[in-house]
Amino acid sequence: MKKQYHIFFFIISILFSFKVFSQISDKDFSELRKAVSDESRKSPSAGIFKIDEILAVYQDKLAKYQHIRLLYLKSWFLISSDQIEKALETLEQTRLMAEEITEPGILYSYYGITASAFNYVELYELALESYIKAYKEAPLLNKPQFIQQTENNIGHVYLKLGLIKEAEHYFKRFYDSAIEMGLHSQQGVGLNNLGEAAYLKGDLDTAERLHLDALAIRQKHGFEYHKSWSFFNLGRVYAAKNHVDKAKDFLTRSINYFNKQNAQSNALLPQVELVKLMINIGEFPEADTLLKEITMIAKEYKKLSVLKEALTQKAALLRKQSNFDDALTALDERNAVIEQINERKSTIGLAYMVSQTELQTKEMALQELEQAHELAVSIAESERKIGIIILLSFMLITAITSFFLYRLNKKKLQLQFLLTQLNNTQEKLIESEKMRAMTTLVSGMAHQLNTPLGLVITANSSLQNQVQTLTQKLSNKSLTQSQLSHFLKESNELITLSQRNSEKAADMIQTFKMMSSKLQISERNQFEVKHFLEKHIPEIIRTHKIDIQYKVTGSSFEIESYSAVLLKVINQFIENSVSHGFEGVDSPSILINIASKNGKLEIHYSDNGVGIEQEKRNKIFDPFYTTRLSDGNLGLGLNIIYNSVVHIMEGKVECLGSETGAHFVIKLPKKTAAKA
Repeated sequence: MKKQYHIFFFIISILFSFKVFSQISDKDFSELRKAVSDESRKSPSAGIFKIDEILAVYQDKLAKYQHIRLLYLKSWFLISSDQIEKALETLEQTRLMAEEITEPGILYSYYGITASAFNYVELYELALESYIKAYKEAPLLNKPQFIQQTENNIGHVYLKLGLIKEAEHYFKRFYDSAIEMGLHSQQGVGLNNLGEAAYLKGDLDTAERLHLDALAIRQKHGFEYHKSWSFFNLGRVYAAKNHVDKAKDFLTRSINYFNKQNAQSNALLPQVELVKLMINIGEFPEADTLLKEITMIAKEYKKLSVLKEALTQKAALLRKQSNFDDALTALDERNAVIEQINERKSTIGLAYMVSQTELQTKEMALQELEQAHELAVSIAESERKIGIIILLSFMLITAITSFFLYRLNKKKLQLQFLLTQLNNTQEKLIESEKMRAMTTLVSGMAHQLNTPLGLVITANSSLQNQVQTLTQKLSNKSLTQSQLSHFLKESNELITLSQRNSEKAADMIQTFKMMSSKLQISERNQFEVKHFLEKHIPEIIRTHKIDIQYKVTGSSFEIESYSAVLLKVINQFIENSVSHGFEGVDSPSILINIASKNGKLEIHYSDNGVGIEQEKRNKIFDPFYTTRLSDGNLGLGLNIIYNSVVHIMEGKVECLGSETGAHFVIKLPKKTAAKA
């Protein structure tokens, strides 16, 4: 939550910085904003009610930018009151409205608030995507602090995703900028963030030093609220270093400071850490009392993540007290909370993807209508002018004839240009249809994951039932040795089944991630293709269990592109040959030929396998298309090749007919543009 205050400050400063004319003057609108601010101090719900009241009364008098400002504020209050779904719906209302406004910062605020909503429900991948979009909009504001704050937000998301090195990079940039600009508050935030990264890496001495430096800055300049976070982080560090007295002191001070600032929900974090410490040192009654308070407040503020951690600690405390039945009950409650969290994340994530598809469809429809209107106006204008020219040609035969031909030729060029625009519109409509295919893609992923996850749930449910039965027999003192042996044997089998299918689901998810054209992009570099493949293909061949003969032929050709991506494409081709082509082939072989045509690179890949039929070649690059689904193949290998070649390396890939096996050709430009 500490980051949310920084985001709120920056977004609000943008929302109220535009100067355009409206039926309501800036002064009157400022009074309305003040009324909203006064109500929101009571509660976020009061702020929402006040905004709805203003929109109902002043609907026809508000300028579009004023309407958007109020909806952005409403979205923020909805997030604060845990109404994430309604917040995202409200934000989508503003998106099309914002497209019609040229003022800088409108879309920055949209992406920033959207990212905050996803961050609130721990959808960190979607939050990162929105922050990166905000990062691209930030330079339009001509204020470096917006860029720096967005970098800090990106760093926090990377930290949540466990990408500590990437997070440290952005935190360091944020801190260096704060030093350069002499911003003391941001300096304290930067040191605090770097300290969190060091703590997660296990570098406790560095973490302690950084948090003490941050605390010194905040004490010197009177940043009372931020001191709460310094106390909290120092408490965690001292707990990890087993300095019990210091840890208890700093965690207690953090709790007191948060409560003093009326931030009871934030005080839950140091309270949970204090409970962990109490359990470790054997202060069980105190830990139990504090856990009850944490659970009550977490439920009141709907802090599901904190509630999950509190229930985890409750189970640990009960186990320490040998109260195993209640410990199991606490774990069941925790699992129910986890299921609630995951269900909500899935619902919000899917709803967002569907809304984005619908939004893009609406945008395309609007563009189509605008272009159709422009085309109709242009054609009507052309017909009118041509009629005038024809009329004048009857009056001035010789002179007007030459002028008529000149004008007619000019109009022909204009109509050709309009026809080109129409063709572009049709291509965009085709792309819109492709977006609708995303639902099919999501269904395919869900279908693939259903079996392993279903087996995991079944195994866990069976194991839970057996544990309950065993616990009951143990309590009744009716448990026999043979029953215990039978339980251990079946438990081991169920755990093995659950582990195997969990790993299978994880492998599927990793494969799904590779479908994105934005993933796994390495640094662009300049390299000679033939030498590069001759060097690395033997390493790929050695990873397979069969003896494969290979040959790289052709001429030298140097390109500037993504060598690592090209190597993954060749590796995928070889894996495809091994999995589908070489079955029943005595002496498998691969031929890779390098050629140049019209200044572009062509890489021909062929094998002596069973080949690919014509009807299959038409679908071979589609996701989830496979002829061996029963063998566990997902049908994503060639789709990953297609995304890598087309979207990353800006080339083309085709499957050609061949009588001796499979034959693919990759066509690449000599220079590929750098990817963001």
